Amino acid sequence: MQLRVLRWLSVALFAALAAAASLPARAAETFAFADIEGWWSAEPSFGGETSRVVLHFVEDKGKPTVRLSLLAIGGYEVPVATVKFTGDTLDMEPFSFPLRYDRAKGTLSGVLPEAAVPLYRIPVEFRRIEPLAKPTLPTWTAAPPRVKWRFDAKAAVWAGLEHDPQTRRLFVGTDAGVLYAIDTAGSSPGSAAWSFDAGGAIKARPLLAGDSVYVVSDKGFVHRLERQTGTERWRARIDAGSPPRLPASDEKSRYDRYGSSVVIDGQRLYVAGRDKNLYALDAATGKELWRVAAQDLMTATPAVYRDLVLFADFAGKVQAVDARDGKPRWSYDARLAVAGDLAVEGGRVFVGSRTYDLIALDAATGKELWKHYYWFSWIESPAVVRGGTVYTGSSDGVGIYALDAADGALRWKARVPGWAWARTAVDERLVVAGTVGMGAYPGSRSGSLVGIDRASGTLRWMYLEPPTPAQITAKAEWGFAAAPVLVDGTVYAADLNGAVFAMEGA
Repeated sequence: MQLRVLRWLSVALFAALAAAASLPARAAETFAFADIEGWWSAEPSFGGETSRVVLHFVEDKGKPTVRLSLLAIGGYEVPVATVKFTGDTLDMEPFSFPLRYDRAKGTLSGVLPEAAVPLYRIPVEFRRIEPLAKPTLPTWTAAPPRVKWRFDAKAAVWAGLEHDPQTRRLFVGTDAGVLYAIDTAGSSPGSAAWSFDAGGAIKARPLLAGDSVYVVSDKGFVHRLERQTGTERWRARIDAGSPPRLPASDEKSRYDRYGSSVVIDGQRLYVAGRDKNLYALDAATGKELWRVAAQDLMTATPAVYRDLVLFADFAGKVQAVDARDGKPRWSYDARLAVAGDLAVEGGRVFVGSRTYDLIALDAATGKELWKHYYWFSWIESPAVVRGGTVYTGSSDGVGIYALDAADGALRWKARVPGWAWARTAVDERLVVAGTVGMGAYPGSRSGSLVGIDRASGTLRWMYLEPPTPAQITAKAEWGFAAAPVLVDGTVYAADLNGAVFAMEGA
């Protein structure tokens, strides 16, 4: 979610203050503001998970208003609306949240508003409580890992990293459109062996396959490069008309921060476009073999399963087509945007949706196997499956989740300092995740890199990155938005300042 609730809270704050100054005085109603003034709390349940919601009804400049606390995302006492009364029901302006007052039971009951909880109509019942003290911000005391070396990529890195075990090089793509091959061993670790200018921002993880590296840029091309030298073998046009990416600060932003990487099955490679097309290309030549139109733009990397290519779009449609000719095989409606890469393991495809659901489907048929609900959080982070456990980050859930791959049951959740949008890195002992912070927000968000014990979810170490003064002034995102990699106890990660790190991760 990041930002459905963010928009709701921030826009509502200003709208409510304006409305409070203009609402006329009201005649006596069935019940009065005095009946509800004060603090009310509820713990709605959905999908086997609960979350606490607190309302504080308080007069502001003589007008009835309400403040909202969503403890799951760290939001406290955010002014969201003015209050109006009709019979035994109150509602809120400018964002409707009708609640019925039951004097005998001492309750306010209704359904959580769509602005905060998309898709599902979740019942909620509030009861009076004592004033809620402001929760203390979490303190992060885990020791930082030792930095082995640092490389300056000179531009923000959103694209996930790729490591070549043969050449022991790290491939890093930047917003400036440059792909670096960085030596991680030998006489000069942390130095660039070569670089390639793709001409447009690189938002997708480079793919190493055979003797080639494939990289996709916002210029609308897939480039096939020689892994040793970076020499371009071919380029293929895959996007001739997608809309520009809009920053999160823009009201029309679709939060399409990432792009689809390439997947390959030997003879063909597949990539999803922001121009609403899935492309199949000849791996040897880059020639287009076929394309399939989706309903909306795509940023999720497709997945290959047997003779199928699986892909998903911002309309929420998850589809499977024949890998040979693109003919449809099955379709599933996730209802809202799927922004993160699809992951296939053990005959299941794992899909994160902006409905707040992580969904497991049968990869062969598209049949839904299970869902796990993340309260108030989009799931943008692609799933990583290891040893029967699914690991994902979250958006406003500010946590890393470990779920049972068979049934979606929660094994543990580790709280982290910020939005964990990128794919985690997992080895035998550790889960490594990057987090992002951004400007003013109803709740603390910070950029960091964290190491979490894989068995227990306990925080082992943390590299906490403060924002620069320029990032604070611009209310810009900072931290680690790119998916890290974990190789033989070393963590490789890159941040939005353009710094690429090698850290001791064991």
